[in-house]
Amino acid sequence: VFGKDIILILTLNNLSSDHKTVKVDMSASTILYTRRAVAEILKATTSVDLRSKQGKNIRVKIPYSYYGKYLTTDKRIQVTALCEVMHTHGVKLLVEKTIILEDTNIIIKIPRRVVVNKAVTLEISYANPLPEPVKRCVLLLTLMNQQVKIHLAPLAPRERSKIYFEFTPRRTGSLQLQVDFSCDKFSHVKGFVTIAVAPA
Repeated sequence: VFGKDIILILTLNNLSSDHKTVKVDMSASTILYTRRAVAEILKATTSVDLRSKQGKNIRVKIPYSYYGKYLTTDKRIQVTALCEVMHTHGVKLLVEKTIILEDTNIIIKIPRRVVVNKAVTLEISYANPLPEPVKRCVLLLTLMNQQVKIHLAPLAPRERSKIYFEFTPRRTGSLQLQVDFSCDKFSHVKGFVTIAVAPA
Protein backbone atom coordinates (compact mmCIF):
# COMPACT_ATOMS: atom_id res chain seq x y z
CA VAL A 1 0.00 0.00 0.00
CA PHE A 2 1.26 3.49 -0.89
CA GLY A 3 2.94 5.15 2.11
CA LYS A 4 4.04 1.91 3.79
CA ASP A 5 7.34 0.04 3.74
CA ILE A 6 7.51 -2.71 1.08
CA ILE A 7 8.59 -6.20 2.15
CA LEU A 8 9.61 -8.75 -0.51
CA ILE A 9 10.77 -12.34 -0.17
CA LEU A 10 13.09 -13.95 -2.73
CA THR A 11 13.15 -17.75 -2.41
CA LEU A 12 16.20 -19.68 -3.63
CA ASN A 13 16.09 -23.48 -3.93
CA ASN A 14 19.05 -25.76 -4.64
CA LEU A 15 17.53 -28.69 -6.54
CA SER A 16 20.87 -30.38 -7.15
CA SER A 17 22.84 -32.75 -4.93
CA ASP A 18 25.83 -30.37 -4.85
CA HIS A 19 26.56 -27.49 -2.48
CA LYS A 20 25.97 -24.12 -4.20
CA THR A 21 26.91 -20.53 -3.44
CA VAL A 22 24.64 -17.99 -5.09
CA LYS A 23 25.51 -14.31 -5.44
CA VAL A 24 22.41 -12.10 -5.61
CA ASP A 25 22.51 -8.54 -6.99
CA MET A 26 19.25 -6.79 -6.18
CA SER A 27 18.04 -3.43 -7.40
CA ALA A 28 14.77 -1.48 -7.35
CA SER A 29 13.70 1.56 -9.33
CA THR A 30 10.58 3.66 -9.59
CA ILE A 31 9.22 3.38 -13.12
CA LEU A 32 6.55 4.78 -15.43
CA TYR A 33 3.80 2.53 -16.81
CA THR A 34 5.94 2.26 -19.97
CA ARG A 35 8.56 0.55 -17.74
CA ARG A 36 10.99 3.45 -18.22
CA ALA A 37 13.09 3.86 -15.07
CA VAL A 38 12.75 7.13 -13.13
CA ALA A 39 15.12 6.69 -10.17
CA GLU A 40 17.08 3.85 -8.58
CA ILE A 41 15.97 3.49 -4.96
CA LEU A 42 17.75 0.34 -3.81
CA LYS A 43 20.94 -1.55 -4.66
CA ALA A 44 22.21 -4.48 -2.60
CA THR A 45 24.42 -7.54 -3.02
CA THR A 46 24.41 -10.66 -0.89
CA SER A 47 25.54 -14.27 -1.19
CA VAL A 48 23.76 -17.38 0.01
CA ASP A 49 25.16 -20.86 0.71
CA LEU A 50 22.76 -23.67 -0.18
CA ARG A 51 23.32 -27.28 0.77
CA SER A 52 21.92 -30.07 -1.39
CA LYS A 53 18.11 -29.76 -1.78
CA GLN A 54 18.09 -26.75 0.56
CA GLY A 55 15.95 -23.65 0.14
CA LYS A 56 16.47 -20.22 1.69
CA ASN A 57 14.53 -16.96 1.73
CA ILE A 58 16.07 -13.51 1.28
CA ARG A 59 14.00 -10.74 2.83
CA VAL A 60 14.16 -7.37 1.11
CA LYS A 61 12.76 -4.22 2.69
CA ILE A 62 12.16 -0.99 0.74
CA PRO A 63 11.23 1.72 3.27
CA TYR A 64 8.84 4.49 2.26
CA SER A 65 11.70 6.94 2.88
CA TYR A 66 13.57 5.31 -0.05
CA TYR A 67 10.81 5.50 -2.65
CA GLY A 68 8.40 8.24 -1.53
CA LYS A 69 9.88 11.27 -3.26
CA TYR A 70 10.75 9.37 -6.46
CA LEU A 71 7.36 7.74 -7.08
CA THR A 72 5.39 8.94 -10.11
CA THR A 73 1.60 9.08 -10.39
CA ASP A 74 1.84 5.55 -11.89
CA LYS A 75 2.95 4.33 -8.41
CA ARG A 76 5.10 1.54 -9.88
CA ILE A 77 8.35 0.03 -8.63
CA GLN A 78 10.42 -2.50 -10.58
CA VAL A 79 12.52 -4.93 -8.55
CA THR A 80 15.17 -7.15 -10.16
CA ALA A 81 17.35 -9.87 -8.71
CA LEU A 82 20.29 -11.23 -10.74
CA CYS A 83 21.22 -14.60 -9.22
CA GLU A 84 24.61 -16.04 -10.21
CA VAL A 85 25.76 -19.49 -9.18
CA MET A 86 29.41 -19.10 -8.21
CA HIS A 87 32.22 -21.37 -9.49
CA THR A 88 30.21 -22.43 -12.53
CA HIS A 89 30.37 -21.37 -16.14
CA GLY A 90 28.21 -18.28 -15.89
CA VAL A 91 24.94 -19.83 -14.68
CA LYS A 92 22.69 -16.81 -14.09
CA LEU A 93 19.00 -16.25 -13.47
CA LEU A 94 17.20 -12.91 -13.65
CA VAL A 95 14.04 -12.44 -11.58
CA GLU A 96 11.88 -9.35 -12.15
CA LYS A 97 8.77 -8.09 -10.40
CA THR A 98 6.73 -4.92 -10.94
CA ILE A 99 4.91 -3.64 -7.87
CA ILE A 100 1.90 -1.36 -8.30
CA LEU A 101 1.13 0.36 -5.02
CA GLU A 102 -2.54 0.56 -4.10
CA ASP A 103 -4.35 3.65 -2.86
CA THR A 104 -6.85 3.22 -0.05
CA ASN A 105 -7.33 6.94 0.43
CA ILE A 106 -10.72 7.82 -1.04
CA ILE A 107 -13.98 6.42 0.33
CA ILE A 108 -17.28 7.78 -1.04
CA LYS A 109 -20.53 7.00 0.76
CA ILE A 110 -23.84 7.64 -1.00
CA PRO A 111 -27.39 7.36 0.41
CA ARG A 112 -29.26 4.15 -0.33
CA ARG A 113 -31.78 5.98 -2.51
CA VAL A 114 -31.05 8.99 -4.75
CA VAL A 115 -34.04 10.68 -6.41
CA VAL A 116 -34.12 13.14 -9.32
CA ASN A 117 -34.58 16.84 -8.44
CA LYS A 118 -34.00 16.15 -4.74
CA ALA A 119 -30.86 17.31 -2.92
CA VAL A 120 -28.51 14.51 -1.86
CA THR A 121 -25.52 14.62 0.50
CA LEU A 122 -22.44 12.48 -0.10
CA GLU A 123 -19.73 11.70 2.47
CA ILE A 124 -16.23 11.79 0.98
CA SER A 125 -13.42 10.59 3.20
CA TYR A 126 -9.75 11.01 2.31
CA ALA A 127 -6.49 10.18 4.05
CA ASN A 128 -2.80 10.90 4.33
CA PRO A 129 -1.17 7.43 4.17
CA LEU A 130 2.31 8.83 4.80
CA PRO A 131 4.37 8.86 8.01
CA GLU A 132 4.78 12.64 7.57
CA PRO A 133 2.32 15.57 7.46
CA VAL A 134 0.97 16.90 4.16
CA LYS A 135 -0.31 20.35 3.22
CA ARG A 136 -1.83 22.17 0.23
CA CYS A 137 -4.52 19.48 0.13
CA VAL A 138 -7.07 19.79 -2.66
CA LEU A 139 -10.07 17.69 -3.70
CA LEU A 140 -11.26 18.01 -7.30
CA LEU A 141 -14.79 16.66 -7.80
CA THR A 142 -16.12 15.95 -11.30
CA LEU A 143 -19.87 15.37 -11.61
CA MET A 144 -22.45 16.05 -14.35
CA ASN A 145 -19.70 17.56 -16.57
CA GLN A 146 -18.83 20.11 -13.89
CA GLN A 147 -15.79 20.39 -11.64
CA VAL A 148 -15.67 21.64 -8.07
CA LYS A 149 -12.31 22.39 -6.43
CA ILE A 150 -12.19 22.22 -2.62
CA HIS A 151 -9.17 23.39 -0.61
CA LEU A 152 -8.65 21.34 2.54
CA ALA A 153 -6.79 21.70 5.83
CA PRO A 154 -3.37 20.04 6.21
CA LEU A 155 -3.35 16.41 7.37
CA ALA A 156 -1.18 14.92 10.10
CA PRO A 157 0.69 11.64 9.47
CA ARG A 158 -1.80 8.78 8.80
CA GLU A 159 -4.74 11.12 9.44
CA ARG A 160 -8.14 10.54 7.81
CA SER A 161 -10.70 13.30 7.39
CA LYS A 162 -14.00 13.78 5.57
CA ILE A 163 -16.22 16.36 3.95
CA TYR A 164 -19.90 16.40 2.99
CA PHE A 165 -20.87 17.36 -0.54
CA GLU A 166 -24.43 18.23 -1.55
CA PHE A 167 -25.84 18.29 -5.08
CA THR A 168 -29.19 17.90 -6.84
CA PRO A 169 -29.39 15.40 -9.73
CA ARG A 170 -31.35 16.80 -12.69
CA ARG A 171 -31.97 13.55 -14.59
CA THR A 172 -32.58 9.90 -13.89
CA GLY A 173 -30.13 7.13 -14.73
CA SER A 174 -26.45 6.69 -13.86
CA LEU A 175 -24.14 9.49 -12.81
CA GLN A 176 -20.44 9.05 -12.19
CA LEU A 177 -18.67 11.05 -9.51
CA GLN A 178 -14.88 11.19 -9.75
CA VAL A 179 -12.78 12.48 -6.86
CA ASP A 180 -9.12 13.46 -7.29
CA PHE A 181 -7.06 14.16 -4.15
CA SER A 182 -3.70 15.95 -4.31
CA CYS A 183 -1.30 17.55 -1.83
CA ASP A 184 2.32 18.70 -1.64
CA LYS A 185 3.71 15.14 -1.25
CA PHE A 186 1.62 13.22 -3.81
CA SER A 187 -1.01 13.87 -6.45
CA HIS A 188 -3.93 12.40 -8.36
CA VAL A 189 -5.16 9.82 -5.87
CA LYS A 190 -8.49 8.94 -7.45
CA GLY A 191 -11.78 7.50 -6.32
CA PHE A 192 -15.03 7.17 -8.20
CA VAL A 193 -18.54 5.89 -7.69
CA THR A 194 -21.57 5.37 -9.94
CA ILE A 195 -24.78 6.88 -8.57
CA ALA A 196 -28.12 5.45 -9.69
CA VAL A 197 -30.72 8.28 -9.82
CA ALA A 198 -34.32 7.08 -9.48
CA PRO A 199 -37.44 8.84 -10.79
CA ALA A 200 -39.31 11.04 -8.32
